[in-house]
Amino acid sequence: MKTTLASMLGRGALALAVGAAWPAHGAEKAYPSHPVRVIVPFAPGTSPDVVIRIVGQKLGDIWGQPLIVENRPGAGGGIGAAAVAQAQPDGYTVLYTVNSVLCANPHLYAKLGYDPFKSYAPVSLMVNLGYVLLARNELPARNVAELIAYAKKNPGKLTYGSAGNGSGNHIVMELLTSMTDTPMLHVPMNTNKVLALLSGQIDLAMEPYTNGVAAAREGKVRPLAVTLAKRTGNLPDVPTIGETVPGYVADAWHGLFAPAGTPPEVVDRLSADIARVLAMPDVRERLATASLEPVGSTPAELGAILRRDYEKWGAVIRNANIRLD
Repeated sequence: MKTTLASMLGRGALALAVGAAWPAHGAEKAYPSHPVRVIVPFAPGTSPDVVIRIVGQKLGDIWGQPLIVENRPGAGGGIGAAAVAQAQPDGYTVLYTVNSVLCANPHLYAKLGYDPFKSYAPVSLMVNLGYVLLARNELPARNVAELIAYAKKNPGKLTYGSAGNGSGNHIVMELLTSMTDTPMLHVPMNTNKVLALLSGQIDLAMEPYTNGVAAAREGKVRPLAVTLAKRTGNLPDVPTIGETVPGYVADAWHGLFAPAGTPPEVVDRLSADIARVLAMPDVRERLATASLEPVGSTPAELGAILRRDYEKWGAVIRNANIRLD
């Protein structure tokens, strides 16, 4: 039976969102008693940065204490992740990151300053998003089935762009080529991949919803499919890859993690407050506009998903022989 993010979350996220069990009054007053620092291992303006600022403002209102965002980009998110791994486990320094930092980086780098399972206490899977598979309009394939057929007739001729070796859009594309036995040429690039499609430099690109949905709506490039288990409301007529390739699912969730050893009552308080914020209509509307699905999982659910994706993306990376050192 196929295991999806939604099925793993079950009803736990919903239960938190509509009203979790709250800590006793004394514990609620004890934490947080001063500002909480959240390290985002990416630059300002990236989707993790934007999301945590939206949620953080609401958390600050609940707590009466600010959530201070500190951006520490570099090494594919590794610099910021390592900083939190070394922080005091008191709940006042936490990590907000995308899944690749903890699920892909350990398979890409020989040395890291953190361990995805030993260094952190999972708190909440906050939002989920997928990728849009975009094609240049001139490509003679209007859907995934036609793309697979074309690739098999023209082995190794199709090109796809990514943000670089080991990037999220590289790995999710490798999952597709391996599941369909359709080798394609990977083109790492620092330039805008939509512009590269328009100029004919590449044939395909996997773009995160935050970029890909807008490009698809403009009509200058062709959306072939999306990578989540279900279609996105912002592109309702675009099928999932899984509708053609059973079992294919690729997401790019964001999660909050505390240093290992953080008191369980602090972790639970953080998780419950995040779920409370993600249930707010105005927050959900702002996230939906950017094609982000609010979740608000329990710590245990995030831990299970972390383990699942660590193993899943590790297998893809080994199969494609991707290394960054």
